[in-house]
Amino acid sequence: MESHYFTAPFIQQLMREHAPAQNITVHKVTPIPVDNSASILVVLTAGSTDKFMGHFGLEVTYEANGIAEKRRMVLKAKPHGDEIVTMLNTLAQLCGGELAAVYPQYKALTGFQHTHMRELEVYGKLPNHLSPEIYGLRAEPEHGVYLILMEYLEEVELLNAVMQPQKWTDAHIRTALKQIALWHAAHLERQLPLDKTHWTDVPSKAYMLQLEPLWQALLQNAADKFPDLYTPARVALLQHAIDNLPAYWQELEQMPKTFIHNDLNPRNTCFRRYGSEFEFCVYDWELSTWHVPQYDVVELLSFVLDAEKYDLREEYLEFYRQELHHLTGQFEDKALFAKGFYLAAYDFGLHRLGMYMMAHSVSPYPFLPRVANSFFNTLEQAQEASMDFPNKAYLANS
Repeated sequence: MESHYFTAPFIQQLMREHAPAQNITVHKVTPIPVDNSASILVVLTAGSTDKFMGHFGLEVTYEANGIAEKRRMVLKAKPHGDEIVTMLNTLAQLCGGELAAVYPQYKALTGFQHTHMRELEVYGKLPNHLSPEIYGLRAEPEHGVYLILMEYLEEVELLNAVMQPQKWTDAHIRTALKQIALWHAAHLERQLPLDKTHWTDVPSKAYMLQLEPLWQALLQNAADKFPDLYTPARVALLQHAIDNLPAYWQELEQMPKTFIHNDLNPRNTCFRRYGSEFEFCVYDWELSTWHVPQYDVVELLSFVLDAEKYDLREEYLEFYRQELHHLTGQFEDKALFAKGFYLAAYDFGLHRLGMYMMAHSVSPYPFLPRVANSFFNTLEQAQEASMDFPNKAYLANS
């Protein structure tokens, strides 16, 4: 059945459905090599299933409105969310301890249950300046097949550059922040044409409190497995967040929300260059959700700022705030915006970084210790700036 998806008739059908006005005729489809290694979810899940999944390079010769074209494309076959959930639960069991005991009851709530549909929803219903060019989308639930036909990213800069943060220049970082601000502004506090049944785990105070035992278990797993990275002082910072979840989320719930990428890092981004100008390109939207816009910035800066650039974090945050405020008029208060950034950092540390460390316990990621160090520097800067969330006395009066 898999070979059917690489034929000219199927690719033609996919492209015609996506762009019916272009009168597309596909003449030839030729397989070409493509690297799958950067997709963590695909690599981990492929080992536990025989389902059709992965990234497949194709050179497609076709006509569109009578004009001959030859494009290199990637057919992305996504695993079903159930398979990712099962794979992650297996990783939790391999970690042992409290995490193995706790994880199963929350396994469908950690953001991965609907990954097979979220990216198709985003590409199909939220066309935007950030994403790669999309040529076709297809969901075949009866076969467990979820497909994205997209451009083959080549002649771009910093593709899969997660191990090379030093190559992210000031110009790259500012371009990324400026262009992600455009995305955040366009979707700020808006009703979007997305099927919300694929987003049953949007972060909120109720959600974070419901999963509190999981955040505790993820933190303990990281502390036990990586004591040099999760020092007692660092663990105390995240334990303080767990102990005060209602307080800091009471503040976050009052802040404007937008539709965020929720995996915004050099594993999922690259740049096109046009002379001296850059264009930011962002892909892999399967973890997208709603949160304060600062959340994406927390993650991006944790990945691209190594130790000699930590002191630039606040400068980049302020650059992003100015861009977002210019576009929306809603973020004039610099101190309040910074507080939203630091509160979002606690969420990132408890959830996304905790999940990363769970996987790292079983299948090490060379980039992760550096990212964790950068992230913890974010929390340390929050302490230095007295950007803490309310203490327990606040809760008693709330």
